[in-house]
Amino acid sequence: MPDSNNYSLFDRSTQALVYGFQANAVQRMLDFDYACRRETPSVAAIINPTRSGLHKCFWGTEEIFISMYRTTAEAVAGHPQADVFINFASFRSAYATSLEALEAETIRTIAIIAEGIPERDARRLAAVAKAKRKWIIGPATVGGLAAGAFKIGNTGGTLENILESKLHRAGSVAYVSKSGGMSNEINNIISRSSDGVYEGIAIGGDLYPGSTYIDHVMRFQQNPAVKIIVILGEIGGADEYAVVDAVREGKIDKPVVAWNIGSCSRIFPAEIQFGHAGARAGSARERAEIKNKAFRDAGAIVPVSFDDFGDKIKEVYNALVKSGTIVVKPEPQAPPIPQNYDTALRAGTIRRSTNFVCTISDERGEELHYCGVPISGIIEQDYGIGGVIGLLWFKR
Repeated sequence: MPDSNNYSLFDRSTQALVYGFQANAVQRMLDFDYACRRETPSVAAIINPTRSGLHKCFWGTEEIFISMYRTTAEAVAGHPQADVFINFASFRSAYATSLEALEAETIRTIAIIAEGIPERDARRLAAVAKAKRKWIIGPATVGGLAAGAFKIGNTGGTLENILESKLHRAGSVAYVSKSGGMSNEINNIISRSSDGVYEGIAIGGDLYPGSTYIDHVMRFQQNPAVKIIVILGEIGGADEYAVVDAVREGKIDKPVVAWNIGSCSRIFPAEIQFGHAGARAGSARERAEIKNKAFRDAGAIVPVSFDDFGDKIKEVYNALVKSGTIVVKPEPQAPPIPQNYDTALRAGTIRRSTNFVCTISDERGEELHYCGVPISGIIEQDYGIGGVIGLLWFKR
């Protein structure tokens, strides 16, 4: 297990190096910064092996430039304050690039987005990270976030979804899941059932994640800002049982609300796999309903079905508010959502006065017109130089 005594992976000053030219992911991180009213961008630099220079993007309504480097070594040397490495490399090069980042003294947390990394390579990366007391989130993950502070890549979705799920400010609930897709659903459920998310981590759907449920749960246990711990496990694997044991042994004394998805697998006549490489039960112990029972027997709060997940979180939250463990804070006003000009123009929500007006040609459509005559017609009817001058000069 990495150093769980240092329980915060991200805060409002955290900056990251992004490996791979992922313009949309970078912009979504900056939009999250804007929604959180951060003072500095969370993206320190981009590593793009094909070219270097500057990448232009938006910081709120203003344009800024982010440095782009060809190598990790150059980016690390230029931005020693960046301690997160977000790796968008393909599964073919994710191992080598992640290993290089682990060797950098200033990098503390690595998020590996790629799926399909060979299991041996994934286990090697996890072993190196453990030896160096560093953190790996993934492989096969969307990442994670600290509400109101920092998010990895596309975690949480668009800016509209960020604000709808109240991720622009910190709540009291921390969760860990395997599925990155389901993490968006958890964000929504928690925002409607409590004062919102404090931190959320998707460890990734592969069989050998770089960090496990218990690694992050123990961080949440030590963080005084976290009042409720939520676990979304799934069919396959046995990593959830480490949390079960910790709850039973009293190592976790905060309320734990847990559910393992995939309980419907028992109605199928043969073994099935649910999406992730690790989402397949090889024994009864790995079945979702058996894990749910284990959590319930250990003392965790377990709903009857996923439909009741939010209700259980709400019950626990209301009880903690009533006891004074959670003090309800005033809801901060969310910032206005800036729209790109092209998007707003297509939606018909803005208009802009023209910078110049031409009375002899019209370039607004798909085809240029001279005095109302399409240019294709001018060519087909062989207007000649005199005819074109007549259209442009004499408007005839």
